[in-house]
Amino acid sequence: MRCAAQSTVEEMGDGPKITLLERTKIQAEVLVPLIRAMEAELGRERTHHLVRDALGGQIRESVRAATAPGQSRATVEWALRISRAGDAQDHERLDAAEDEINLNVTRCAFAEFFQELGEPELGFLLVCSLDYDIADGAGVALERSHTIMQGSDHCDFRFSNVSRTQHH
Repeated sequence: MRCAAQSTVEEMGDGPKITLLERTKIQAEVLVPLIRAMEAELGRERTHHLVRDALGGQIRESVRAATAPGQSRATVEWALRISRAGDAQDHERLDAAEDEINLNVTRCAFAEFFQELGEPELGFLLVCSLDYDIADGAGVALERSHTIMQGSDHCDFRFSNVSRTQHH
């Protein structure tokens, strides 16, 4: 099964190509009411734990399978391109050591979408929290202290232990 982290744009037969943002909006139509129903039955914490484990495990394994040894930088850059596709995000690169990628996301259409739905908490669960699984799958560390989804004016991404792309 393919997941959103596997391509910037997925082909749907001969149909339209969709960005991660468009896919997220489509998925939210099903996932938001499903998660709310599960919360009513199982409670918020149990539901969020189940959703987080299911989605996070799938993303982490997909990214791990797609990351060649010594290619974590290329994988992180690829994930950043996926996130920006369709004008979904603006970010500024910051100075970083050779084994780091540091940036601030200054505009996020994912956050705008979930805030318009009145569901930023679920947006964080379904979008932002998966960033850690992407980083883990790529074999890098991610530190982030705040997100636009949670009300900050930017998301601070600090990737470390990023291996330099090998050119042969």
